[in-house]
Amino acid sequence: MKVLLLLSSGIDSPVASYLVSKKFEVTAIHFDNQPFSSKKIVEQVKKLCKNLKIKKLLLINHGKNQIELMKNCNNKYRCILCRSLMFQISEEIAKEQNCKYLITGENLGQVASQTLENLTTADKSVKIKILRPLLCYDKQEIIDIAKKIGTYNISIETGGCCNTVPKNPSTKSNLWIIEQEKNKIDISRLIKESVRTMKIISV
Repeated sequence: MKVLLLLSSGIDSPVASYLVSKKFEVTAIHFDNQPFSSKKIVEQVKKLCKNLKIKKLLLINHGKNQIELMKNCNNKYRCILCRSLMFQISEEIAKEQNCKYLITGENLGQVASQTLENLTTADKSVKIKILRPLLCYDKQEIIDIAKKIGTYNISIETGGCCNTVPKNPSTKSNLWIIEQEKNKIDISRLIKESVRTMKIISV
């Protein structure tokens, strides 16, 4: 069965890929945040794919979506809006790629968008099922696995983290609030444009 993994350059999502690859065929999707992130991160993600034996990487120009969120939406909800939008884009691409589930490296409470309330809200933005194999792992457990499988040193190469996180991100949200914020932008256009301009990279 095919699944679509939301792969960042960080420590968590490569470990999630490793865990599910025993049962599923994994295609990776990466949301490139340039100009808010380094070009090196895309190369880093390619290295991770090679390590994890992921043959297909789908690259999304997400920086332009971030700009729309920054210009039009309440900054404190930016993280959850970004995650929700990534899920919606991934859902459309999963249909095209015949992937039955989304896989994420989300871990409960590590960052603002990963509180239980915000995860629940993001889930409601899509119909596709989202699997989170690392949900209840602690960080050290994840790091230990990353070191074991050889992804840890790749993940820490740039020390890259999201440069678009607002100063005071909300740790609580609900679907009504997020839908109101989404009404401030043309979500449908952003999804369609992201899918249209997606790059497919054979690793």
